[in-house]
Amino acid sequence: MVVSKAKARKQPEIAFRLPGEQGKMLAAMVGVALVLGLALTQVFHGQVVDMRAKAGQLQARNTAIANENVRLLAARAQVASKTQVAALAKTKLKLFEPDQGQVRRM
Repeated sequence: MVVSKAKARKQPEIAFRLPGEQGKMLAAMVGVALVLGLALTQVFHGQVVDMRAKAGQLQARNTAIANENVRLLAARAQVASKTQVAALAKTKLKLFEPDQGQVRRM
């Protein structure tokens, strides 16, 4: 074993000391900054929560409107069908389809 006789060097200590009044002022400013930071975080969190709730409501409304659109398209297709139009023409307008002999082609 090799034993080193060199002395271990001491690392210089960095001391950051402030006079009493400046230290108290710095501590107060750090405390105020911390409280303001937390308050600002809470405000942003509240806005995010509100936006998520509004997005959920809008998504539900969009789904309801899409379902209503599908229902209305089905109702329109039924009303515009040839059998429905012919039935309404017979009952309300007293119209009928001509027989084969009644149609003349020119």
